[in-house]
This record gives sequence, structure tokens and C-alpha cells, in this order.
Amino acid sequence: GALPAAAAAEAADAQALAQGRALYTSYCARCHGVNMVNTGAATDLRKFPKDEEERFVRSVNQGVRAMPAWGSILQPGEVQAIWRYVISNPP
Repeated sequence: GALPAAAAAEAADAQALAQGRALYTSYCARCHGVNMVNTGAATDLRKFPKDEEERFVRSVNQGVRAMPAWGSILQPGEVQAIWRYVISNPP
């Protein structure tokens, strides 16, 4: 039925969110702040437009201004997990 599928999707989403949080902590928090509480050193990701996933992915992969490119370090699925974590946090 639909319930097991919904439960599986929810579990997968929770797993992606946990992966995104862990990756954010490892790669992003140094500049963007622990739990996205910004230190003023970089873009406040809590305010990043939630409808601009393509811009987020491009910025992470290619770098922007002082931010280095992470495309050779992070896999596409890892960037997606970080995006999922970023959009899960209210401003």
C-alpha cells in the first residue's frame, strides 16, 4: 500500500538530511557557521532562496567570489544532500 512507500520515502529523506548535515558540518560550517548560524564571513544560507537549487549547486561546484569550488571534492549526491539540509532550515 501507500503507507509503506510513504514511510520509506520519509526514511530516505531523513537519511539524506542527516548526510547533508554531516557534510555541511565537515565542509561548510567553517565559513557559513555551525548550524548555519552565520558569522558574517560568508553568505547566510538560512536566507538562500529555496527556489534557486541550480544556483546553489553551481556555486558549490564552481565556487563564487571567495568561496572555493567543491566540485572535485563533493559528489553530486553529496551536494544534493547539503542542499536538502540548507532548505530544511527556516530563516
